Amino acid sequence: MQHSTASDPLQDRLKLARQQLRLQAGHIRSLARRVARDDLQREIGKMRHMAEANALPCVSDLAYGLEHLLAHGWSRTMAAHYLDAMDEAIACDSGDGEMRAAMLASIAVRGVR
Repeated sequence: MQHSTASDPLQDRLKLARQQLRLQAGHIRSLARRVARDDLQREIGKMRHMAEANALPCVSDLAYGLEHLLAHGWSRTMAAHYLDAMDEAIACDSGDGEMRAAMLASIAVRGVR
């Protein structure tokens, strides 16, 4: 007899959100080189909103950091560091405060290298 396991709706929603955020991060990465700042700002805002709506605070913090970077001296190198950390955060954001601190420290270390 085969047991059917009902999937957890919360886990399904989180999995879908992570997939959408990965796509959005890739989209932002490609746009960062070729579009006006206003367009990029709008796309980063969408990502931040998706992260907030799905209780992924680390991803939201990183999107906010990208918005701040865009408004106060865009650097492609630093943007790349944020986006690399964003990829990691999307994969494992659990709302843990220690993880948020580790991601931000990771960006700082990458920026110094």
